[in-house]
Amino acid sequence: MPKVIFTPWKEHSQLLAVRSQFYPAPFYDGPDMRSKACATVAAWKLRGNLPHPVEATALLTDAILHDDALKNSIFSIRATYSAAFCRFVTGLVDSKLNGQRKTMFQRAIDLGLPASFVELRHEATHRELPSLTVLRNATQRSLEWLWDYYWSKTDRSADTVPVSEPEAFDGAEDDIEPIKAALRTEFEHLLAEEESSEPPRKKRRFQQNVSFTSTHLISICKSSNRGASALAGVIVEDSLLVPAGRKMGDSMTGMFAKWDSLLQMLAEGHPPALASLTEEMVNVLAFSGSKNVKSDPQLEGLYMWLDHILQSPEWGSRRRLLSHAYLLAVCEQSSNHWTALLKESLQQRTDDLAPKKPASTSKKQSKKDGSGLKRTADADDLKELKKFGWETVDTWDTRPLGIV
Repeated sequence: MPKVIFTPWKEHSQLLAVRSQFYPAPFYDGPDMRSKACATVAAWKLRGNLPHPVEATALLTDAILHDDALKNSIFSIRATYSAAFCRFVTGLVDSKLNGQRKTMFQRAIDLGLPASFVELRHEATHRELPSLTVLRNATQRSLEWLWDYYWSKTDRSADTVPVSEPEAFDGAEDDIEPIKAALRTEFEHLLAEEESSEPPRKKRRFQQNVSFTSTHLISICKSSNRGASALAGVIVEDSLLVPAGRKMGDSMTGMFAKWDSLLQMLAEGHPPALASLTEEMVNVLAFSGSKNVKSDPQLEGLYMWLDHILQSPEWGSRRRLLSHAYLLAVCEQSSNHWTALLKESLQQRTDDLAPKKPASTSKKQSKKDGSGLKRTADADDLKELKKFGWETVDTWDTRPLGIV
């Protein structure tokens, strides 16, 4: 007897219509229908039985539409992003909501959810709200992940497969293969141009073609919601960053010089690309099936690339897109030789970036100097305020409450 599935939409075509409003075709130039899609999902929510991915897509999209500094305060925008993102992650990985008790990281691994999402959810819930740059990037990546996890599988008829259970679908990777093929073609052309050049001009010829290739790669990535993950998969799977014949202890300086400019262009042109690439590399380090992890030259090369991106000055301005907390979380959840080294490197960098405490002085001298500096600063501030028409009613008393 077939299983009866109750859905808040009457016809399966209605779900597909909402999908096209949330995820318009790459060359769609009509009006923005995302607000209408959010309103439709809000109505479906009242009917009940709304799949969590549909609700999460609406919340994340609505947060993007709320992102207008001319109408809303920066704090409210950050709070809206954080609330939508936390509900999206919690609805998927909270063990209290999903039967079998597991840690959130274990649930995330089971679902294929990036561990950085769990860490960012923890940060937004228990610490300071993340910056707008981090929240915008995380929201965009969340919508891409939801497309892969749920929306891309809703083409099948509701009569054959229940759309409320996306895990039941097979062939999830089929849609990504054409994208990977197009990306591989671009890399093959780039490498072929390099090989066709004479040795003295080889390096210069390669770098000249990098800008042209990066433009094509970015265009392919932006044409699909799965572009960033496809690019990361091709780079890691095809060993583009780590030579196939590499031996333990071999220098990676040449590979850094060869690929840095291209990867940095990709990060600037399509920010999710760098986050997806580093996550893919960390996943390989953490969940490698190698029998001898410590002596695997490919894993050593990936570790050296991650350390290079995290530590080198060339990558300083682009590290804002990464989550150090995510890398630490993965290293702690799956510890081996390379993740342990990466963890030490991350902790050392955190210590180096921490503000240095001033040299200790006697309490008497410190009190004298501190009070004098504060009085001078207060006087200067008052002078500046008076220039703009501000006056003080009385002298401010900066003593703590309760001190007479």
